[in-house]
Amino acid sequence: MDPVSFIPVLPIVLLALITLKVVSKVVPISVVEGHYGSIDGLRGYLAFFVFLHHSSIWYYFIRYRYWGFPPSNLYSHFGPTSVAFFFMITAFLFFRKLMSVKNAGMDWLKLYVSRVLRILPLYWLVVMLLFVIMLATSGFQLFLPVRAVLFQMAGWLVFMSPDINGLGGTGIIVAGVVGSLAFEWFFYCSLALVGHLVFRLRTPMIALVGSTLFFCFFAIVIRLYYPHLALLRICCFSGGILAAFLMDHKRVRKIAVSYEFSLLMALLLGGMLYFYPSFDGVVPLICSVIVFIGIACGNTLFGILSRKISRQLGQVSYSIFMLHGIFLFVTFNFVIGIPQARVLSPVLHWGIIALIAVVLVISSVLSYTYIELPFMNAASNVTLRIRSRLAAYRTQAG
Repeated sequence: MDPVSFIPVLPIVLLALITLKVVSKVVPISVVEGHYGSIDGLRGYLAFFVFLHHSSIWYYFIRYRYWGFPPSNLYSHFGPTSVAFFFMITAFLFFRKLMSVKNAGMDWLKLYVSRVLRILPLYWLVVMLLFVIMLATSGFQLFLPVRAVLFQMAGWLVFMSPDINGLGGTGIIVAGVVGSLAFEWFFYCSLALVGHLVFRLRTPMIALVGSTLFFCFFAIVIRLYYPHLALLRICCFSGGILAAFLMDHKRVRKIAVSYEFSLLMALLLGGMLYFYPSFDGVVPLICSVIVFIGIACGNTLFGILSRKISRQLGQVSYSIFMLHGIFLFVTFNFVIGIPQARVLSPVLHWGIIALIAVVLVISSVLSYTYIELPFMNAASNVTLRIRSRLAAYRTQAG
């Protein structure tokens, strides 16, 4: 079997779904009912495709020590194209939120508190695991001054990705996913300004100033650490913004959910995979935006995205996205060992990936249930506490 054969994809995806179905009977995963069920169903597959993308990269990285796109259109698109769809989802959901509160006004404090509690707890846990793995890889020795290592570690806490302790390619431990979060926060920090200027939302000056400062900060982070195709990645958010406005047109929604449009979406995805080796041009972006508009308007891709198991996979997608790099790194470096992994046949390599997929899904369910969900549910209470303390401070100051 060819190392980048499409044959392992469907069996591994089905194995992941079966694992999720079994685990969810023990650790229930509630599906959120809402207007965007297709998007909920899309998330999980996107995260899992990113996992498959990096799994294929690891086959060649083990042998040639080169971290780059695999020689396959399919596996190359699994990474950047999936991330592009993630950016569109983010832009769509938050622009719909801005549009829905146009008259009532946005609670900016709650929005940003909820984003912090949604993203940072799991991310910081992953960063802590990265530090431990880095030390283990370095033989628990420091090759740089303590101050320099601490400074490098601090950078990771705010979505930078410097090499730590002289360990080249530190980001490979987490499969380089941190860059995507930097772009996400770049977008989040634009919302207060956009809400004020575009939607005329009442926005406190502290929200405008604070979000603008962080917007500039993340622009610098992207410029320093993730400049490759940065403009194209930012343009991906425009696809979600366009979908947010088009969704209000009944005729567009009617066309988007039709069987014929589902066929068009499949043809666009297939043509993009066949004719374009990666997501790095205008045509793949346009094709992806058209497909996303259909999904945002309720197209379920022949019913796949509306199934409960798909939406459950979407619930644990952030954990899959954040944890898969660590599982790949630990498996090939510490469990199997690079010398042994280097001589694995493609069949054995993908067999190991299938086993990792099972462990990844189980771990993601646990991570979502016991790390992500409690912090998400705490957003309202945390917002109230912050608001009450700010009010008390103003009273004392007055």
